[in-house]
This record gives sequence, structure tokens and C-alpha cells, in this order.
Amino acid sequence: MSPVARPLPLLTAVVALITLELLRLGTTVLGGSGTVAVAAVPALACFAGPLTWWLGSRQGLTVAVGVLAGARLLVQFPVGRSVPLVGFALASALVALVLVVRRDMGDAAAGPGRAARAIGLAVAFDLALRLPLDLLDLIWRGRMLGWLLVLALAAMLGPLARAAATERLTRPEGGAQLAVLGPAFALYAMVLAAPGAVAVAGGVSLTTAGLWLGAGAAAGIALLSLPEPAGLGRWTRWALPAALPLAVAGVTLGPTALVAPSALLGLAVLPSVLRRALAVPTGFGHGPQFDLALAGLGTGLSCVLLAAGYEFRLLPWAFALLLALVLAARATRVTEAPPLARAFVPVVAAVLLLAWSPLVGALRPGPEPLPTDTAGGMYRLMTWNVHSAVARDGELTPDELRSVIQDSGAQVVVLQEVPRGTPGAGGLDLVAFLERRLDVTAVWAPAADERFGNLLLTSLPVVNAETGALPRAGGDMDRSFADVTVRLTDGETARIVGTHLHGGSSPEPRLAQLDPLLDRVAGDPSAVLAGDLNARPDSEEIETVRGTGLRSAQDEVGDPSLDTAFRPERRVDWIFGAPEVAFGGFELIDTAASDHLPLTVTVFLE
Repeated sequence: MSPVARPLPLLTAVVALITLELLRLGTTVLGGSGTVAVAAVPALACFAGPLTWWLGSRQGLTVAVGVLAGARLLVQFPVGRSVPLVGFALASALVALVLVVRRDMGDAAAGPGRAARAIGLAVAFDLALRLPLDLLDLIWRGRMLGWLLVLALAAMLGPLARAAATERLTRPEGGAQLAVLGPAFALYAMVLAAPGAVAVAGGVSLTTAGLWLGAGAAAGIALLSLPEPAGLGRWTRWALPAALPLAVAGVTLGPTALVAPSALLGLAVLPSVLRRALAVPTGFGHGPQFDLALAGLGTGLSCVLLAAGYEFRLLPWAFALLLALVLAARATRVTEAPPLARAFVPVVAAVLLLAWSPLVGALRPGPEPLPTDTAGGMYRLMTWNVHSAVARDGELTPDELRSVIQDSGAQVVVLQEVPRGTPGAGGLDLVAFLERRLDVTAVWAPAADERFGNLLLTSLPVVNAETGALPRAGGDMDRSFADVTVRLTDGETARIVGTHLHGGSSPEPRLAQLDPLLDRVAGDPSAVLAGDLNARPDSEEIETVRGTGLRSAQDEVGDPSLDTAFRPERRVDWIFGAPEVAFGGFELIDTAASDHLPLTVTVFLE
């Protein structure tokens, strides 16, 4: 029987797939809830040890997988995506992962390679599933297709767990070395198998990034499916582990041209490194339950540290490199690795899975363009802080963002807090998502860590486009602007500058950031300055803007008493126009798709 056809490898692959999905969900829902909520996840993962103590090895595995199936179905409902339930679901996935891989490693000769191969297949399936869905997980696809796939995955878990629990094994226990699953999954979910992040960092399209990563996933399984060449055991002992931190460094710190090839290399070598690391026995002399508790803790902590590092921008690349070095150090401790089993079925399965993604993309319906008629020297403008496409209830809602933009009738759209492969948005690349659906020109102004920033979309011809950084001046992160000139139907040109200023309590960074922006629009009769200025109506910053002669659209043709943002309620989003610009039809669109409301107005060039 082929190793992939046996219940344990299949169960490992399904649990690994669900774990990757729930890890991304955790970074989206738990990321904004503070470190206390996040810290509960690795603590709960420690129950891998007590569960086997209370129920035994076989029953513990069955119960853990059953709980995971129920938790995965629960979070498919919007009501199930509260912070406590998401934390519980992610912890359940980590517990089940540790116990299932422990059981899969019961074959002393083939177990580590078999488990690593199953995890590699799960990564390939994860990529193949998400690429045609604009990197959105099934959790955010509540329609029939999403539910059918989720029900199929959940239904597979029960029979596979029962069959796996009865499978005879020669070494039915693993030790604390299972903690290496955490670094591997963190690197998979956040860095190496994240097409949005690779596309942005590498300066390539999402499709190109997907092809590179797909090739890497297939190569990783192939390396585990071939025997080691005779005489190269000592060379591969050091070469494969050393390649992993080099690949992660290439993705995170290297020049643009190295990012996609480095991601391919990382995906190719990580399964082999994981197999070697799993083959290093580790115990602390306190029994398998104690070792499993430590494995759960290590798995949860390493996942959460990298996710929190990305979300809060606390040296995220340093965390990624540290995890890669940990895995590499473990892998080099294998002195004599057993021969790798031949298993071409996972390779074929991975190639077939990854081949269907371009086909599905080609069958995608065409975009629905924004309006283009600007006769009479007027155009419709929107500015909106989209909060990483995460709604006020914690849902990831790119489709609702797209719908609001389309229904507004705007020809120029200025967006802030736009995610490009960030963990806090579940890996979503909102720029690619909107470009594919709206048939617009997109001008991207990266800020913070290059995967989060400002975006200007327009259906009008672009005459000139510039982006740049603003002075940090003691602010909380790097800030940017997009300066775009468009041509209207009758030949006039209109200039729009979009930005997002410092969000702290001190006004000094915002005042410093305003200086270059006000210099840009000074003297241009068509200029409009729009965005989240993080400044209230009576602030020094707004008085400075007004002092240059710029006028507020909401104050002139809207209701100045209305707030534009929530938690806390405040008015911080603005549209300012030059003295020669007139406004009409101002509207604050009522939507819960973000913690800010979109401002829309018709701009008249007089």
C-alpha cells in the first residue's frame, strides 16, 4: 500500500491543512485583541500531554481530532469567530497536530519522512486551494462551495482518526522533538508559503509568486520521495539544514530579485529539514506526557511569536530567521538518516493540485469597471481607511469593500491600511483582489513593513503618479503618500494626494508629515488632499491645513458633527480641496466593513 494511502499520513495531511488555515484565522481575529488573548493559545496547546495521560495514546488522538473537527465547523459560522472560540480552535489544531504526527512517527524507519511528506502535501493543497480564491481561506467563503469543502474535510477526520488509532506501529511515541512543528508551521504560514507576502517583497505578480511557490512545494515532496544519493549523506546532512536559514534570509532580507527563488528553495528544503529534525529523539526523563506537554508549548509559542512579530512589527524578520536556525540546528544532529522511502503518489498529487489553480484563474469572470464619465470637469472621489479589510466584528470582508467602492460611483478611490499578504488580514493581498475586480489603475504607496500602506485606485487615465515616504519624526511607523494626476473627459487634469498620518497622541509627527504634503498641493488649483490624518477638527494639525487655504468637503457640503471612525468615535478622515475646487454631494457611507466610514464627494474643477 502506498504511504499516502494509509490513514495516518492522510490524517496528518488533513490536520496540517486545517492547522495552517486556523493559524491564519488566529492572526486575523486574535491579532488585534492584545497579547493576553494570544498567549492563551500556546498555553492550551500544552494539553497534548494531559490528554494522553487521561485517555491513553489511542483515545487521546481520537478525542483531539474529534474536537478539532467540531471547532473547525464552529468557526465557519460568523458567530463562532469570537476571540475565545478562535483561540480554542487554534489550540485544538495544535494539540491534534502534535498527537497525530507523534502517532505517524511510530514507524521508526519511515515515520519522520512520512509525516514530513504528508505536511508538504498539505502545504501544496493549501496553496492550490487559496490561489484561485484570492488567498482567502474557506473560513471567509461561507457560500455553498466553502461549506461543502469544509464539511468534506471535517467528515474525513473521524474515519481517518479511528483507522489511524488501530494501525500497528513499532515505536508508538515521540518526544519533545515534536516542538519543531511550531517553527515549521510558522515559516510555512507567514513567510515561505505566503504568496501575497512573496509577491509584494519580490515585486512580482500574485500569479508568478504562486507558480514559484507551487514549484517549491512539489520539489519539497519530491526530495522526500527519492532516496539519498550514495556517498552524499554527509554533504546533505549539512547542506539541507544550511539552505533553510539562507532561504528565509533571502525572502525576508534579500534584494527583490532573490525573494521568489528563495521562497522556492525554502519550500523545497523545509520538508527534508523537518524530517531530519523530527528524527532527533528528545526527552527530559519525566515521561512521554511531560514531553508532549512541552512539545505543545513549543509548537504554540513559536507559531504565536512569529505571528505576533508580524502583526505588531516587532522584528518579524528576526523571529523568522531565529525559527529557521532552530530547525536547521536540530536537523544537523542526525548522524545517520535512514534511507528515504519512495513515494511518488504525493508528488503526483501535489503537481495535479497545483496545476488546477491557473485553470481556475483563467475561468474567473471579467472585472466590473468603475465609472469613467467625468464630462463637465467633475469627478467622484472616495477616501477610506479599510482597516486591513477586517470589519468591526472581526470578519475579513474584501468582497464587501469591493461592493461599497463600486456602489459609490467613485472614479478615484484613496484607501489606507491596505494589506498585502499580512498575517492580520489572513494573508490577503487586497491590491491584487481589487485590481482583478474593478479594472482600475492601482498606485501603491507602501508603508510600515512594505506589506501595509496606502492605495489609490482610479478608472481615469493617469497622467503622472508618484509615491514617497513621509518623515517619521518620532512616529510609530513609516508613513507614505501617493500623488496622482488624472485626466478628465474634457481634457482637464486633476491632482489627488492620498496619505495616512501618524496615529499617536503627539501632534508633532503629524505636523512634520504634513509639511511635504502641503508643499505638494500648494499653488495647484486642482489639488485635493485626502486620507486618514488622525487629527480632529479642533487640532493644531487641521488648523495648519486650513491656514494654507485648503477647504474641508465635509465642513462645506456635509455634516461637520458626524464622526468618521469608531472605537473611539472620532472625526479623523478628511477631504481637503484647493480654493478653486468646489464640492457637492458629500456622503458618509454607512457600512461596518471597517472601523472607519468611507467619505465620498463630487469634486468640481472651477
